[in-house]
Amino acid sequence: MGQSPFVSVLVTAPDGSEGLAASLDAVLAQDFPAEQLEIVVVTDGAPTSEMATGYAELFPDRVRAVAHPGVSAATAMTRALSEARGELLALLEPGVRWPAGRISAQVGALGEWEDVGLVYSELVGADGEPPHGRPVGRLLREPPCIAASSMMLRAALLPELGPLPDELPRAPWWIAVRAACVTEIAFVPAGESTLVEVDETSQVGALHEALAVQRWFLKTVTSESLYADVVGEIWSAFVANARRLLAAAADDPFTELVTVTDADRSEARGVLDDARTALARGDTWPAAALAVRATALDPWCAPARALLAETLAARPRRAAGDPLAGARRFVTLAFAEELLHHRELLEAYGSRFDGSADATLAIDASTLMPAAAGRALAALVSDLGLDADGTAHLIAVLGPIDASVRTQLPQRADALLTLRRASDDAPAVPAFDADSIDALHALARRENAA
Repeated sequence: MGQSPFVSVLVTAPDGSEGLAASLDAVLAQDFPAEQLEIVVVTDGAPTSEMATGYAELFPDRVRAVAHPGVSAATAMTRALSEARGELLALLEPGVRWPAGRISAQVGALGEWEDVGLVYSELVGADGEPPHGRPVGRLLREPPCIAASSMMLRAALLPELGPLPDELPRAPWWIAVRAACVTEIAFVPAGESTLVEVDETSQVGALHEALAVQRWFLKTVTSESLYADVVGEIWSAFVANARRLLAAAADDPFTELVTVTDADRSEARGVLDDARTALARGDTWPAAALAVRATALDPWCAPARALLAETLAARPRRAAGDPLAGARRFVTLAFAEELLHHRELLEAYGSRFDGSADATLAIDASTLMPAAAGRALAALVSDLGLDADGTAHLIAVLGPIDASVRTQLPQRADALLTLRRASDDAPAVPAFDADSIDALHALARRENAA
């Protein structure tokens, strides 16, 4: 058996943090090789600095204390990330005591799941199945549901995540959502933590964090972002959280929801102009992304909010039970069996359409076994590099669905991507193949501009 990977446990401890000693004791008691584990503690002065320094003196090969007076929570995490030497990084907040097998379980999962970049082991107030895969839209629509002190991620992901925004009150939730943007995440059962000597995050603090994270992602959205399909729902959740924060902070009538600078207002006006231009061209998908960016930059800008409502209304609405739910305005229908045998069809589509197009390739896999079809299509999409941010927008229609619904799918599409020859009684839907993909793209542009 090979050597275990080196793990850095990152602890950001602001001045006065309670429960730090209990948290450090729990890490030192993990059933993981001591020589492959370090603890990096970033503090903001006494008394936590003295406590962290004391542990570093007692365990010089296992604990490193870094004093950074006056540091914010996000800056403290940035410093901890820069100090870490591990291949894997585990996040821990003071006052949380891990079960003894937490690190071993998470390291084992990441060793087995090569495509997963972040794992977590606890949920906070979430219902239903734990988020997995790349659930960016779900994470941004819901309150922070992944426990901050239950995450472990690969250090190799850090360049893809980008720098932590200074405006965040806390960093873990942003890290979780950014990780889901660039890799898969997964839940790993590894026991429940306990809280020691500290209260749970207040409702006001949690809402401030949720607003800051949602606003950052809305400010940076493009039509190619993985969550571009659900920007309307994310904006609605952002507004709802703002209302909850106002209600929760009723005793403080001067509470600040978000900080809008002069630079934000200026950028919002420019983005709003770009959104109007895109909408005038008929590019409703990019227009919606630009409009929501403008509203996130300056939530008090009434023209931006009005244009956002207009662009969202211009996009097609489909019921949740509709096989084409989630599809954009121009829908091309392809058939799973055909794509799996003639990959050049999907390859050609992906070479011409990207995430900025107001177009979707709907793949009818309803005649195949759902699990097998999902695995085969996922492997094909990954092999062609179409699972990355900014690539063509694809949805799979998995069974079982009613036969009458299946037969109507070609009639509801704007075009077909197929090698099949149309029968005389087939609906008059234009068909294209790999050699005529440019003509399909031109048709999509014309239809969206009409």
